[in-house]
Amino acid sequence: MSEKINWTLNVQAVGGPKYSASQTETVDAYDKIGVTVADGKTEVVEIQPGNAGRVQFLLISSNKFDDSQLTYKINNAGNAIALDAVQLLVGAGAVGLLPAAPKTLAITNKLTEPVDIAILVGRKAIVPPTPPP
Repeated sequence: MSEKINWTLNVQAVGGPKYSASQTETVDAYDKIGVTVADGKTEVVEIQPGNAGRVQFLLISSNKFDDSQLTYKINNAGNAIALDAVQLLVGAGAVGLLPAAPKTLAITNKLTEPVDIAILVGRKAIVPPTPPP
């Protein structure tokens, strides 16, 4: 049975253009994850069980943002990504911009106070087979 995640986006440059979009993303399952990361700590959060490559929707938010003191790594590898604003990736193309298929997020808080992280992830249950060459 599929699940649906509805999203709406409204963006307006002050005194300039505005853009609105909304869509329903159909996924097989979703998880809502909330975690508090203590100051000076790193927490690893599993965002999909089993094999990677199934995430179709990823929203990462926080009660505080910072371009250098609050970061995360995909699968605890590679370069840290700044959590400097709400991050929303919709569709395989957008999620594919990440350095690897996300299985975990290693969230590091170098701020002097704890932060509350909210994650909404939607995924497919089965990875479609790769067609033969």
